[in-house]
Amino acid sequence: MSWPFANVNELWSRTIAEVLVRRGVRYAVICPGSRSSPLAFAFARTEGIEAISALDERSASFFALGLAKRTGFPTALVCTSGTAAANFFPAVVEASESGVPLMALTADRPPELRNCRAGQTINQRRLYGDFPIFQGELGIPDASKGALRELAGFVSKAAAIAGEPRGGPVHLNIPFRDPLPPLEDSNYDCPISEADWRASVSGADRDSELSAPDVFDIESFADTEKGLLIVGAPLSPIGEEWVANVSALANELNWPVLADALNPIRNNERAFPHLITGYDAICRSESLHETLKPRKAVILGDLPISKALRNWLEKTKPQLRFLNSIGGDFDPTHGDSETVYHDFNDRSLSVTRREESVFLEDWRNADRLARQSLSNRLVASDAFFEGGVSRTLSERIPEGSAVFVSNSMPPRDMEFFWDRNDRRIDVYCSRGANGIDGILSTALGVAHGGATSYLLTGDLALLHDTNGALLLNAFKGSLTIVLINNSGGGIFEMLPVSQFGDTFEKYFGTDQKIDFSYWAKTYGIEYFKPDNWLELEALIESSQSEGARLIEVVADRKADAALRKRWFAEISSDLQESWTRRR
Repeated sequence: MSWPFANVNELWSRTIAEVLVRRGVRYAVICPGSRSSPLAFAFARTEGIEAISALDERSASFFALGLAKRTGFPTALVCTSGTAAANFFPAVVEASESGVPLMALTADRPPELRNCRAGQTINQRRLYGDFPIFQGELGIPDASKGALRELAGFVSKAAAIAGEPRGGPVHLNIPFRDPLPPLEDSNYDCPISEADWRASVSGADRDSELSAPDVFDIESFADTEKGLLIVGAPLSPIGEEWVANVSALANELNWPVLADALNPIRNNERAFPHLITGYDAICRSESLHETLKPRKAVILGDLPISKALRNWLEKTKPQLRFLNSIGGDFDPTHGDSETVYHDFNDRSLSVTRREESVFLEDWRNADRLARQSLSNRLVASDAFFEGGVSRTLSERIPEGSAVFVSNSMPPRDMEFFWDRNDRRIDVYCSRGANGIDGILSTALGVAHGGATSYLLTGDLALLHDTNGALLLNAFKGSLTIVLINNSGGGIFEMLPVSQFGDTFEKYFGTDQKIDFSYWAKTYGIEYFKPDNWLELEALIESSQSEGARLIEVVADRKADAALRKRWFAEISSDLQESWTRRR
């Protein structure tokens, strides 16, 4: 490091970067632009931060989102002024809705160049509305000791808020005057010493107080054998400690554990002996409702996707307690519910150990029947079927891998078809706002510098983020894209709108008619198109050590939608018949 820095902008920006390193920031995703030059040079020259160049701001923001999802630490995201910053908006929304620590640093013109038609200038203050959990505009760069101390404290506070248990995105708008690159400025005379500057930076390195958990008397709430522990998609980054703490609570409660496939619990079955994965079929079977009806339920994170489960909870009306690290109203059934702040990453929660009950055994018996009925149908299925791809992934992905799941149909198929296992697979998704924005970019962010990773996506979601493939120039990791190409929007085939023929195909099905072998070749992605299940299984098992590859599975959207509906009805009927015989 050369002291003093070339100009006040370099001093200001290096202060920001050094403070963020101390706050755990390890990645800065930087989009090209002039006004953000001071920040780009600062992050590129700061030891401890990997600065990653990304052309497209929307892709960059979702790549940063993926990095923050995996690491649990804030990731910096940098762009120039003007509409560049607007492209961060969808990722900021997703980060807000799912508690991901994303730090948007938007460069801006100084006040005298605003509202006067200066180029590439828009109103960037509060650009993302109320979605950031903390936001503010920094002052014009100032080399005085007091200004630098105030800057360091403000940036440190922003990073701490982003990364705390009730965390999420923060937005700092940062105006700069010329000169923007680190060129010598004859008008700049640094008034402080290097020691004073370092003291300003380190003085901001104070531990923030973690939010205390809400008071929740789970001992009193869990006063019944007829309770359920329901685990949905995570609302913030989770780790091994989270799984261990939830396992301890589940084994003390001795309640059935209904776990969405979007949560890693399904991939840690030894730690959860009361795991229930056939709940969607169980909730569709009316003859089981009276026996399996709970009095109370504790829900961790969001509710699982299953509409059948949500309708069943609305009908049976148990008392609900949502435990998560975000807070807010999480009950779409509008029942007897309350949300309690608790972060299992940092704190366990325990009750006096309950004995196993008849209620628990009834749930386990029903689950065995539902899973067997489903397995029988999958074994008898020869042609490619979308749901079977999810089952294959759950059975063949190498131990310790990571999976990122797109939105729309893939997470619904995972919920129904992903089998329980003990492969300790990490699962990531963007279920905060449930959009298909930035799916490929987020998956690349999850995989960058992490475990061998897989992306399960449909054709429309992949095409929606085509520019994400440009990130492969900077990507360090292994990502297998498992593409279910069903020629359009498969989820709409499950809805009543699918009966409207040509109008449906034009405005909802929206087949883009893309040859994905050419798409893959354009970005240098290795391409495979298996002809049968055995070939697909072999490809899934043979993960690569570096780079990206695409496995295209061609499916029939309409046939698969009809098959799902038929199987749902048949499995429900099988379950009711078997249950009646057993009773």
